[in-house]
Amino acid sequence: MNTTNFYIPKNIYSAFLALTTPALSTYNFITKNASLITRELNGDKDAIGLIPSCELINNKNIFVSSKIAISFDGPLSNSYFYFKPNQKELSKIFLRGDVTLNEVLLSKILFTELYSTNPEFIIDTKQKLSDVDNYIIAGNENLDSRVFGKGMSLSDEIAELIDYPYVNFVVASYNQEKIEKLNKAMLNLDEIVEENLDKILKKIDLSNNIETFVRDNIDSVYFELTENEVDGLKELIKQLYYHGLIEDLFEISFV
Repeated sequence: MNTTNFYIPKNIYSAFLALTTPALSTYNFITKNASLITRELNGDKDAIGLIPSCELINNKNIFVSSKIAISFDGPLSNSYFYFKPNQKELSKIFLRGDVTLNEVLLSKILFTELYSTNPEFIIDTKQKLSDVDNYIIAGNENLDSRVFGKGMSLSDEIAELIDYPYVNFVVASYNQEKIEKLNKAMLNLDEIVEENLDKILKKIDLSNNIETFVRDNIDSVYFELTENEVDGLKELIKQLYYHGLIEDLFEISFV
């Protein structure tokens, strides 16, 4: 049986998706930095990838699953803000972890809308976190005990801004048939995750406090793309356009 390469980011929510995929032997899951996955799809037209939603602005011809995504609308998030205390102005934000276009572009929108400010975004090259800097951290670095529970959910802020769930990752491929086949195989994902939560968490092997936090808030993560999430994704693209971050609106090639 031919296997299909399925590129996923290195984060726990991608792991949830991979661990609930029926017929796992059909797919060869490969973890990559999220920002590099569209590059893999451009080189392997038959592959599938879980890509950051803002990558669609540079890959408008790619096919996107109308059934599967990773969306948030609460305290669980793939990215968090960490602000230093007692600051009078927000001039610099350091970016750490598995940073993508989503963190950069959507943070610009949030700071404009919420704080009427336009901070400088800097890739953090330091090994250790500083107590005197502001951060956006993406991916599993948020599970580090030094920062866990201290951040502000980017997903929650975006969801509140657009009044829809924040679609962080979409399933995409340049092969339409691959997406159609996956759509048919992966039905009722949210229900499957809920029913198999104990098994999934055991395989991911989180610390007790993080596992409890995930378990208590799992209802703020969605693996199915319903009409609500589709509208949220479209609204996200509109926000990028309204804030001058893209030149034109475009139709997403849903399958």
